Amino acid sequence: MRRQMEDTRATVLSVDPLPLPYYRLRLRVHAAFAETEPGQFVMVQAGEGREPLLRRAFSIHDVSKEGDETRIDLLGKIVGRGTELLAHVHPGEELPVLGPLGHSFGLEERSRVALVAGGVGSAALLMLARELLARERCFDFFYGGRAAVDLSRSEVFGRLAKQSGGELVAATEDGSRGFHGLVTEALEPRLHDATYEFIYTCGPMPLLAALAELSRRFDVKGEAALETPMGCGYGACLGCAVPHVDGRWALCCKDGPVFGLEEVRWHEVGG
Repeated sequence: MRRQMEDTRATVLSVDPLPLPYYRLRLRVHAAFAETEPGQFVMVQAGEGREPLLRRAFSIHDVSKEGDETRIDLLGKIVGRGTELLAHVHPGEELPVLGPLGHSFGLEERSRVALVAGGVGSAALLMLARELLARERCFDFFYGGRAAVDLSRSEVFGRLAKQSGGELVAATEDGSRGFHGLVTEALEPRLHDATYEFIYTCGPMPLLAALAELSRRFDVKGEAALETPMGCGYGACLGCAVPHVDGRWALCCKDGPVFGLEEVRWHEVGG
């Protein structure tokens, strides 16, 4: 569901290394953000000059209230100039923020689901995990990365999964934590055993494409919050087009960022 968006200046409350290159940015925002739903995102301006020119898209990692104050957390990773600038802002600074944007994950009644995150893609799944727990839904959280450092805030996801009656399944490509291999390789045996009714995911496009194939093979539906470069966040620039199975090009910012795993022509998606 799309909520009313606000283009405001948010106040930096803290920046916490998780450690770097990952960090958590906490902002005091407009009260409208209290209505944020899992899967929605914001566009944040980094720096005061003309470079970088465009805002950066971030999944809204968490939302909280303290008195009359509304706060959002963003989970970031330094990958370029914009994300590096945001990793080094100071409390009290103000940042232009547009949001909340996009459509959220669906929350239909299901007995057991899998949440699958790749690296910083976990940012989109924290609010979802909290909502599933509040609705007394059981879930396992599959968390994959190249190394242990890529599993930011895994203790939080593990705690929520355990409280729901599920567990955290960590997977690293270098074997530094949990299952040694791809997170999809850790998930596949449980799909074979028909453990889950649904998959929720966010991460790099190759991960999402692999999950879409597993979804098809094992006849388990799912939804993915896509990570695509965005210029504006509301459909004006057409820079986040995604090939849709109905033959059109859908806009990730306006039609998504959450899509059914079966909705995207994954063989045409780069990454």
